[in-house]
Amino acid sequence: MRMSLLALLIAVLIPFVLNADLPDCYHSYDEITSILFQLEDQNPDIAKVHLIGYSQEDEVPIYAMQISADVLGSWQRPALLFVGQVHAEEIMGVELTLGNITEILQRRDQMPYSMWINQLDSWWVPTLNPEGHNVVTANLDTSYRKNKRDNNGNGIFDYSPLVGYDDDGVDINRNFDFNWCHGDTLMQPGGTEVYDYYRGPAPMSESEVQAIKRLADEKKFIYSIVWHSSRSGNFSEKVYYSFNWKDVRPSPDFLFAKSIAQGVASQIINQAGSATYQFYPNSSRTGCFHDWMYKQYGTIQLLIEMGTLDLQPEEALMLDTLDRCKQGVWWLLNRALMFSTAVPSSSLLTGNIKDASTGEAIEAEIIIQERHAPWFVPRTSNPETGRYYKVLPTGSYTVQTRKKGYWDNVHTGLTVNNGSWTQHNPQLSPKEPAILQGSVRSKEENISAIMIIKDIQADTLLIDGNYIYHGYEGEYPIEIFAEGYYPYLGQITLVPGTQHQTFNLSAIEVLFSEDWEDGTDGWEIEGPWVVQDELAASGHAITDSWGGLGHYVQNCDVWIKTVNPIFVPSDNAPLLYFDSHLQTEWDFDPVSVEVSTDGSEWTQIFVKSGRHDWWQKEYVSLEDYSGQNVYLRFRLVDQSVDDKLTDPGWTLDNITLVTGSAVANEDQSVPGLPEAVLYPNFPNPFNPQTTIKYSLALAEEVRLEIFNLKGQRVRSYAPGVQKAGNHDFIWDGTDDQSRDVASGIYFYRLSLPNYSQSRKMILMK
Repeated sequence: MRMSLLALLIAVLIPFVLNADLPDCYHSYDEITSILFQLEDQNPDIAKVHLIGYSQEDEVPIYAMQISADVLGSWQRPALLFVGQVHAEEIMGVELTLGNITEILQRRDQMPYSMWINQLDSWWVPTLNPEGHNVVTANLDTSYRKNKRDNNGNGIFDYSPLVGYDDDGVDINRNFDFNWCHGDTLMQPGGTEVYDYYRGPAPMSESEVQAIKRLADEKKFIYSIVWHSSRSGNFSEKVYYSFNWKDVRPSPDFLFAKSIAQGVASQIINQAGSATYQFYPNSSRTGCFHDWMYKQYGTIQLLIEMGTLDLQPEEALMLDTLDRCKQGVWWLLNRALMFSTAVPSSSLLTGNIKDASTGEAIEAEIIIQERHAPWFVPRTSNPETGRYYKVLPTGSYTVQTRKKGYWDNVHTGLTVNNGSWTQHNPQLSPKEPAILQGSVRSKEENISAIMIIKDIQADTLLIDGNYIYHGYEGEYPIEIFAEGYYPYLGQITLVPGTQHQTFNLSAIEVLFSEDWEDGTDGWEIEGPWVVQDELAASGHAITDSWGGLGHYVQNCDVWIKTVNPIFVPSDNAPLLYFDSHLQTEWDFDPVSVEVSTDGSEWTQIFVKSGRHDWWQKEYVSLEDYSGQNVYLRFRLVDQSVDDKLTDPGWTLDNITLVTGSAVANEDQSVPGLPEAVLYPNFPNPFNPQTTIKYSLALAEEVRLEIFNLKGQRVRSYAPGVQKAGNHDFIWDGTDDQSRDVASGIYFYRLSLPNYSQSRKMILMK
């Protein structure tokens, strides 16, 4: 243990909390583990302990107990998740979860316990933070909150008896990647708990968070409770649900989540015996577990602050608190049943999704159009059974089911019943396979390009002249970009079978360009725009807010505009394109491109908002301004009631205005097209691994080999005959004997009976 000089000075100036020994009524980690495995041994048909991961620093196993009549996991039952502890000092939830598990198993033949076992698939994680739990139960620091990540890399666990001054550790409940950017930095300015809410070095960086994500990816929980306790007492005896950020940004399922929180809260009597727990929407955007679960899976997860500011009470009060809080757990389990008189509604939409031709189960996305948001991660059915569960209140809905390679299924006016589950079993009709084969050229010469075909999941090909694309019949947007050439932007109609398409791109005539390598001369700037090289598509880029982690200012109107007019010629399709890296509020805080012919009256020609925090090209036609002089303005506008509703903002690079032409020619007799294409590996250079992609026009016997500069073969891959389509091989920098190879230049070669092609890659260790 160490106490920094800063902490000592603060100890003199402000009140602080010294550690008191933990009461003996709390279980150690080893005792918890022993109880779980003992209960599994006693109930092997309905209880199974799963190792779901390890803690960040000490690699302590993280266990989950599954309780179900089918512990083999056929995924035919709705799954619920209960997590006893995330923050180390908040240990009552561990005891509650352990008690819930024990009671259900001991009363397995009684009602309603038997119904929960037979109809549901419940998962119980007593502690998601076992190394933090060990810190508290060993009485090292009973006010410790986080895991034990070694933030300064000194190999020593740096903690302090002062609340809020533990240098090491990450707050697991700030590490999830939904609004992670709003969490605390390592030493957050202001306040006295400068380390305690540290969000971590990157979103989803902590192994505990990764463990629960792997479990949730598989189970797709419908309901969940995570237990907390309020250190300050300001949030004690409250149930929080997702979400209404700053009381002005409600989630699409706000009212339904509220009803679930109200139902659970109504069952838990407060410590004073005067009322039940209160319920509130989460109002803060700080990378929290419950908001992430809703975004990721549609899970209604409740954060319940159990007890009062007495986080670790003596046994009598602890047991009384557990007895009161478990009633909320029982209510939620009853709410998930097919039917229960203990709750006002059992509404839920479920079914199996199948291939209409084969009858086989498929994994597909389910969209409830009345409750959809563009920032949802696709909520999909189980890949093995096709089973899905959607928690919904009673009502009428439009349900869209979709999957790449199938035609959408849309059902309007589907009524979800109140009394029990509603069944909806969509069948998706498969599309016919379609092959697009050809080349990207300029003046009859093949050129390198990036081709993006925007199916449900976009397909990106790195092309070196020739390409073979395996897709499905239908109409899709397509983009082809080659440096120095005019982009092709349009729609392509794929038909069953094979078709040939040659794309001819002319060289561009550049009317205007800006790569920020020479500063901001030629631009008028309003707001804190900064040219920097930490985040750029190439070299330097300009961003509307900086400081590394800066956000745009609340209620800002910031822009950059060209000082001098740009003449747009009256021919050859004038086109503006630029590299964009964007993160603003979805549906709010729009960024835009505006154009003006006089520098004072502006017309919006491009608008976008949301989280698109990767580099992508945006294209804007200026054909309406042919033959005129124009000014360009790039603008971000925020209108919000709180600075926590702002985000990292907009970064721009490689702004270019060009003219030229791009033409698609369909020709069924294109000579010289290969039977396979080997694409450039990605990433390149790479460490520790890279992906080598290739496409086959027909079923072929394939061999892929990797050679060093001396021509010596270091790795071979011979899968035999592979079907027509897209294939890939991941090389991890090892030879055929699984030994690491040295950094350097390597060549990889694709060989077919009548075709071979080679490319170069660089391994950098």
